[in-house]
Amino acid sequence: MYYLYRKLCVLLAFTMSMSIALMSQMALAANTGLTTEHLEGPVYAIIGETGNRSAENLGNNANFGFIVGDTGVLLIDSGAGTHAAKAIEAKILEITPLPITVVINTGGQDHRWLGNAYFAKQGARIIASNAAVADQNARAGDQIQGLIATTGQHPMNNLDILTAPETFEQTYELNHAGLGITIHHQGAAHTPGDSWVFIPALKILFTGDIAYGDRMLGVIEVSDSQSWVDVFEAMAQLPAQKVIPGHGLVSTLAKLSEQTYNYLVHLRQGVGEFLDNGGDLADIRKVDQSAFDDLLNYAGIAPGNALRVYEQMEWE
Repeated sequence: MYYLYRKLCVLLAFTMSMSIALMSQMALAANTGLTTEHLEGPVYAIIGETGNRSAENLGNNANFGFIVGDTGVLLIDSGAGTHAAKAIEAKILEITPLPITVVINTGGQDHRWLGNAYFAKQGARIIASNAAVADQNARAGDQIQGLIATTGQHPMNNLDILTAPETFEQTYELNHAGLGITIHHQGAAHTPGDSWVFIPALKILFTGDIAYGDRMLGVIEVSDSQSWVDVFEAMAQLPAQKVIPGHGLVSTLAKLSEQTYNYLVHLRQGVGEFLDNGGDLADIRKVDQSAFDDLLNYAGIAPGNALRVYEQMEWE
């Protein structure tokens, strides 16, 4: 009887500790601004804050996705480190207790891949384009330092960074939850290795950072604005009906074309005219981008976008 009593006590203590851990993760997810949206069938989007990285959102100011299979979950983008990965995992646990068995990285930004090690430790496969892995390796140190400065804690939480062991040059196809899934890297966009993830049977498209919705996109040091235009044009040929941009609300290709593609074309035209007229870099703010001033973060991001496009177009 005493042995049975002790066994029950141990089981109760374990159950309580697991419940507390789960509740802690749920609270973490609730406090980081992530919301879950059911798209269709086994496919879900996790929508992050459209503002900047912060201590509160742990760097997860982006969108993610997941597909619930029979024995495991496929995750699209792993979050900005271990803490951020746990916040994403908590949102998935609200839908299913199944483990995450496959992770796709759609690009080289921190919130697309720094959570890889957390999920790989649990047995997940990690997949990304060759170009994304090269970009991740090149910028990992700067990304980690930036997240430490922003969030006040080391994003990896004692885990080593991990890039994808499974890579591809342009196209990778797999099946999950009875669905054919295509990952495609057309070329450089916001980052050198950006890919989209398309589910043809459901006409659902995850664009990664190829498309931004509701907020001003960022042209950063590794962006290629001309290639980005070309990549978007190729992606826009897909028969997608529900489109999850890298940032912003679930949308359509038509709307995202207005907010991303049209902006990039407008910016390049404006900078091109500025260069043709002998404009000096000191006056780059004179490039008119006001047609897009309704996008969140416009005032803080637009001038830097013009500067970096200027620097690129000088050498085209």
